[in-house]
Amino acid sequence: MPVFGWFDNRGQGSHVRQFIFILGVVFCCLISNEVSAKPLPAKAFGALPDVYDAAISPDAKQVAMFLNMNGNYGVAIFNIDGEGHQNPRVIGLEKGVKPEWIKWVNNDRILISIWQSNIIDTTPITAGYIHTVDVNTGKGKTLIKPRNIFRQYNNNVVDFLEDDPNYILMSFADKNVNAPDIKKVNVKTGKYTKVKRGTVKVQAWYTDLRGEPRIGQGRIENKKGEWYLTIRDADSKTWRHSDEYPGIDADVDIYGFTKNPNELVLGLYGGRDTKGLYIYDLVAKKIVKQLFHNGDYDVGGLIYSADGKSIVGAKYVADSEEIELFEQYKTVLGHMREKFEGYTVDYVDQSLDGKVVLFKVSSADSPGALMMVDTKSDEITRLSTLHRDLPSNEMGKVTSVKYKTRDGELIPAYVTLPRSVSESGEIKNIPFIILPHGGPYARSSKRFDYFSQFFASRGFAVLQMNFRGSAGYGKKFKDAGRENWVQMQEDVEDGARWLLRKGYADPDRMCIVGWSYGGYAALMGAIKNPELYACAVSMAGVTDLRDMVRDIEKYRFGKIAAKDFVLKGFENKDAIKENSPVKRARELTVPLFLAHGKLDQRVHYDQFMRMKRALKKSPATVTYMTFKGEDHYLSDQENRQQFFVGLDQFLKETVGVLETAP
Repeated sequence: MPVFGWFDNRGQGSHVRQFIFILGVVFCCLISNEVSAKPLPAKAFGALPDVYDAAISPDAKQVAMFLNMNGNYGVAIFNIDGEGHQNPRVIGLEKGVKPEWIKWVNNDRILISIWQSNIIDTTPITAGYIHTVDVNTGKGKTLIKPRNIFRQYNNNVVDFLEDDPNYILMSFADKNVNAPDIKKVNVKTGKYTKVKRGTVKVQAWYTDLRGEPRIGQGRIENKKGEWYLTIRDADSKTWRHSDEYPGIDADVDIYGFTKNPNELVLGLYGGRDTKGLYIYDLVAKKIVKQLFHNGDYDVGGLIYSADGKSIVGAKYVADSEEIELFEQYKTVLGHMREKFEGYTVDYVDQSLDGKVVLFKVSSADSPGALMMVDTKSDEITRLSTLHRDLPSNEMGKVTSVKYKTRDGELIPAYVTLPRSVSESGEIKNIPFIILPHGGPYARSSKRFDYFSQFFASRGFAVLQMNFRGSAGYGKKFKDAGRENWVQMQEDVEDGARWLLRKGYADPDRMCIVGWSYGGYAALMGAIKNPELYACAVSMAGVTDLRDMVRDIEKYRFGKIAAKDFVLKGFENKDAIKENSPVKRARELTVPLFLAHGKLDQRVHYDQFMRMKRALKKSPATVTYMTFKGEDHYLSDQENRQQFFVGLDQFLKETVGVLETAP
C-alpha cells in the first residue's frame, strides 16, 4: 500500500521556490527570444511535467498541486495570498507511486488519487487508491482499503457532491469486486454506507446534477458481451431497463444530465456520420432536442456553467480542442482563449463560487504554464511552468497538412519542423521521422508533444498522421481502420511516400518511430518497406498479435475486448500471422531500437522478449533497452530520461548528426 508523509521543506524550499512562483499580473512571457547554440540535452525531454494536476480550495485561499521534485512527484500546498507560496507544505509520495488527480473536498482537506503497477498471478495490472489529507496537520490515510480481497479500483468517484463538504459518492464492493455498489464515503474517516447495491452487469454509475444516482451501465459476461443499461426515475426508487426507452441502446454514450433531472444528454449519430449531443426526455421517452452536432468531428464533451448547474456549450477536437458555446453564454475559459489567442486553454479547477479559475495555457510549440485568473479583477497569475527545461523558443513549429492515400482518402496530419528549417522556409530534402500514434483507436492533435519535439531538436522534421481508425473523424473513418489493420499500415506508408514524392524528405534519412501501437506500426513498416527507412524505433510495441490476444483474454471481458480490439481487424489467422512482427523478424534489415518496460500492463513485456528471440535470425543491427519496474508510459523520470539518452545515441549512430540540428 503506498504511503506518504510531510517533507521538512527547509531542505526542499529553494528547489520548490524556483518553479512555484507567483508573478503577480497578466501575461508573463511564454516565449523567450534567446535561442541556444546547441541542442537541448536529451534528458530534458525525459523529464516529467513540472506540474501534473492542481486544485484550488473552495474559498480560493489555497492551491494544491502534484509537483515534480527531482523526478518524484509530491503534493505542494501553498497560500495564494501572503508569503505562503514561498514555503509550501509538501507531501512526498513513495517512488513508484504515480499521480492521477487532486481535489479539495473542503477548505481543510484534499483527496489525492494515485496508482501503481502490480503483478497478480504473473499478470501485470494497475491499482488505484485515494489518500485523504488534513492540510493543516499533514495527517492523512488511505480513504478506503480492501477487506481481505484484492480490489484493483479503490479510487472510482461517482460524484464529488460539491454541495456536501463531508462526503463523496464512490463505486466499489467489499466482497464481489465485479459488482461495485455506490457508497457514500466520509472524506475524513473513510467510513461509508451503501446507497445502491451493485450488480455484475454494471461497471459504471452516473448521477444527475443533484448528486442522485440515476444510471447504471456495463457489459454482461457472456459470449456476446451484451450491453446493459438501467435508468432510475427522477423522483422515485424505481429502476427501469433501457428497453423501456425507445431510441436508447444499452451501449449509448452518456454525457450527463441537464438541470432538469428528466433530461439525459446522449452522444448519438442522429443519422449522420459524426457523433453529436442530443437531449432525451425520460418522461416523454424520446429525443426532444439536438444540442450540438458538428459535421466533421465527433463531439468530445460538455461545458458547464461556473456553478455546474447548466450546460452552456460543447467541445470537440479539430486540429486542437475547440469549444462552441450556446446562445448568449460566455465562459471564463472563452475569455481566456481570447486573451491567449493561438494557444490551447484547458480547464483545471475553480473555487466554489467560480470567481477564481485555474487553467493551463500551451500550444503545439510551447509546453506552457499553469495559470490562475481572478474573474472579478481579470488579474492573471502564472503559478508554474509545465516543462521548465523545454523553452518554447527552442521548440519546432507545427503545421497541419493533409495527404492523399493510394485510394484517394485524405489523411489529416501534422508536421513538426526543426527551428532551422522553419526559419529558412526551405522544406526540401529534410531528414524525417514518421511517427504514427498509439492506441490505435486514439488520435494526434495540434498540441504540445514532447516526443515529436525531441526529434525536431535533433534536426528531424516529424510527420504524425491520423490514419483511418483514428478517433474523432466520424464512424466511416473510424471503421475503415478498425476493421482493417492493414489499411492503417498502408495509410502510414502512404504518408512517407507522399513526403518523398513532394521532395520534402531526404530518402536516405527517414526513420519510422512509434510507441505502443505506434511501435507495432514502426516494426511492420520497417519489415514491409525497408527501402523507405534508414532506421526504426519501437517503444512498448506489440510484436505478436496472437500472444497479444492471449494477454488481453487474461483480464475481465478479455475475450470480447480481444475480438473488438484485434481480431475484427483481420480476415483470418493467416492474416494475423502475416502482420505480426515476431513472425517476420528475419525479414528486418534496417537498424532497430527496441525498448520496453518490464511491468507494462498494456503491452506485456513478453512481447519484447519474443521479438528479441526472433531477431536472432535477422541481419539487422538491434539496440535493446529494458526498464525494471516500469509501466507502459515510462512514468519513472530516470527511466524516461535513460530512454531518450539511448535513443539520441542510436540516431547519431544510424543517421548521424544532422545539419538541421542547432
